[in-house]
Amino acid sequence: MKLNKIILSILGLSVLLASCENAEFLERKPYSQTSPDNFYTTESAMQMGLIGCYEIITARDIPGATYIQRGNYAQGMIFLMNGPSDTYVSVTNSSDSGVEAMWGSYHEGTKAVREMWKTMYAGISRCNTLLHYLPNVEMEPEKKVQYEAEARFLRAFYYYHLAWGFGGVPVVLDYDSDGQEPRSSLEKVYEQILADFQFAYENLGESGMLGTASANKYTAAAYIGRMCNYLAACKRNGTGKSLVAEQPLNDFAWVDEVAMSKRAYDVLKDVVDNSKYILVDDYTNLFREGLVDVYKESLLTAELAMSTVAGYWPNSYYLPGPPNGGTDSPIVYGGYHNATPDLFYMYDKADPRRDHNLTSRLSDGKVAKKVGGYTYWDPVIDRSEANTSIRVNINEFDEFGNLVPDPEDPTKPKVVSALRPLYDSPTQTYYPNSGLACCIGKIRFMSTEETPHTASQHAYSYPLMRMADVYLMYAEAIYFHKGDEGLARQQLDIVLERACRIAENPTETFKTLKQAYHRDNFIDELLESRERELVMEFSRKWDLIRYNIIDERIANMSTTYIKQKIGQIPANYLTNNKTEKDYLNIPTTSPIYMGGVFLQDNWEPYKIWFPISEEQIGVNKNLTQNAGWTASKGEGESE
Repeated sequence: MKLNKIILSILGLSVLLASCENAEFLERKPYSQTSPDNFYTTESAMQMGLIGCYEIITARDIPGATYIQRGNYAQGMIFLMNGPSDTYVSVTNSSDSGVEAMWGSYHEGTKAVREMWKTMYAGISRCNTLLHYLPNVEMEPEKKVQYEAEARFLRAFYYYHLAWGFGGVPVVLDYDSDGQEPRSSLEKVYEQILADFQFAYENLGESGMLGTASANKYTAAAYIGRMCNYLAACKRNGTGKSLVAEQPLNDFAWVDEVAMSKRAYDVLKDVVDNSKYILVDDYTNLFREGLVDVYKESLLTAELAMSTVAGYWPNSYYLPGPPNGGTDSPIVYGGYHNATPDLFYMYDKADPRRDHNLTSRLSDGKVAKKVGGYTYWDPVIDRSEANTSIRVNINEFDEFGNLVPDPEDPTKPKVVSALRPLYDSPTQTYYPNSGLACCIGKIRFMSTEETPHTASQHAYSYPLMRMADVYLMYAEAIYFHKGDEGLARQQLDIVLERACRIAENPTETFKTLKQAYHRDNFIDELLESRERELVMEFSRKWDLIRYNIIDERIANMSTTYIKQKIGQIPANYLTNNKTEKDYLNIPTTSPIYMGGVFLQDNWEPYKIWFPISEEQIGVNKNLTQNAGWTASKGEGESE
């Protein structure tokens, strides 16, 4: 939050001089009347420049382009980095928001994909601008190195998003580029990403230049670990191999997976052993607007200011919060983030994270919860017999399994009202015909009476790298580098134990979940552990891609019936000519059917890479298209 207060206190943010920030690829002419030559002359100007480098992460506008939030973490990246996957779908008809990623319907003209490219290169341009002028600025040598390290961290951060999304992209390090660079190979892109992250790791201290808003050495280490685990997995599992003949730039053959796993192990061990970051006791406090708990665990956060000085907050309805907020809580649309049965039943009902992360609508019932002096709205469902949506009439049996006769008519069985067999939670249900939505409601917003923004806005700062993810990445690195499955599983246990701290009986809950979640195959357990902890935190899609299982998981996801519960409906529910399928069928009006089947129909294996937009190919004729997409090819490419 500190960062945005600084940003908005600086008049004329355009003097941050991101020279490339219009619809063109990397044009380098400044937009403000202040030229870079006379602006970047002092240490205070460098601080403003660094703020501008960070600002891209959640900016709404940049010089030459407005509403760029479709391409960053103020909006579009929530969709582009999470979808598509097998665990959440979307049915909203709001296109151009980024939701096309959840549908698998993105194409060469999709606005969010186009904005992502433009926005990430805007961030790269700002970093290159700062790095170009930094050597000539008078300041202490130690500070100069810190500025360079943070700028290089951010340049790598923006390139990492481009590499994950598009594969090989133009590597531009020159401040005065003409914007006509061809795409580089993945090898060259990651060589630059890892070099920049490594420089930041070696030259930053335990705190960055801008406090909690800033990257530090452990942030850089965590991102090195993330990159190395990703590359090692892609190489081991043949990610994108069938597409290389058509687009050879996106080849992982160069990766030394053994070396990558060792490098991941080394840096992640340093974070675990030596950093100040912890797993906060209350998992839910990480996802409550305005709380500072997130900074105890998050190594990097997409910052939004609560202060009225900011004057801009993104639309709340793009975030995965409980929908239908009303006048006292922000407005969230239920159609954007719907949990599939595959996600719901990945959790055991004893897991406290499930009833926080997966919710019904606030309009189905809510309670106020005070945390840190703020009021939040948590969803609940009326469990009484008056709520017939979640209840069904069944025959009553005695302890010997015999029908109990109706006291008023002994010739008929006694009928009682009971919760439907798929209902086992105070916050949501998965009975398909109940009329209750099962949404990803992970983020909680303050009562709007306590905030400066409106009900349709939010000031939630999204964690981009949490310590829980570090432990889970460390487990993966241990498994592949050390070959010590026992030690690797201990890291999973650390994350699970923290999740249980908010349970009524933490010790017993941990024992229950440890047994329920055990998988003989460690990787299966690892990937499930990651999704339970990191749902909607930019993990699942990339786990499926790097383990080369996204095609099968999308094809086999539950969209027409809840296959996870087949054979588990109690016999006394299957009376009055009812069958299991009366409970397990997902109707065609369900968000899961509509969003899930739409995704299955749209998905193609080549969509692991976004297309290069028609706009960018039109501006830079040297760009080549990714395999499977139909836009015209460019004239050249770089190895």
